[in-house]
Amino acid sequence: MKIVAIDFETANKSLASACALGITIYDEGEIIDNFEWYIKPHHRYNYFTNTSIHGIDKTDVENENEFVFFYDDLKELLKDSVIIAHNAAFDISVLNEVCDIYGLNHFDNYYLDTVSLARRVYPELINHKLNVVCEYLNIDLSHHNAKSDSFACLMILLKAMEAYDIYDFDSFLQKIGIKLKQNM
Repeated sequence: MKIVAIDFETANKSLASACALGITIYDEGEIIDNFEWYIKPHHRYNYFTNTSIHGIDKTDVENENEFVFFYDDLKELLKDSVIIAHNAAFDISVLNEVCDIYGLNHFDNYYLDTVSLARRVYPELINHKLNVVCEYLNIDLSHHNAKSDSFACLMILLKAMEAYDIYDFDSFLQKIGIKLKQNM
């Protein structure tokens, strides 16, 4: 099963202000790719108040393409895949919002929230924020770097599967009692 881990960073509090997208692709038992796209937010949302969180400012994206440019490539990357994200509700909402502002169809993929997975597999943690889970699992993380965050998200899944010694994605989810959700 093809799994695509994603992580969005936003320029400001608007979910429509995507300024970076990290993507890590896992297929046939191996990591195929890990990369990041800088995205110039739509002109209505092209102001930056989150720079202190992720370090991206307007000058970093001024010569980049808007999300609509990446849509077809993303559609191909997500074809026949399950999306995973840490706090997936946020990332799926960003994905839907940027599609909406350009009049693009939503992606109808199934998705998994690795926060829920971490809560189920590692209940002993004080919280299940990405940096806390990564520290516990010894996963290298450059927090709020979209490429690093997407990679870490995939590693959380793989380490959890290893902990249960179950390497079939569907069997693993059934064992821990988590169901995939579907984006609409």
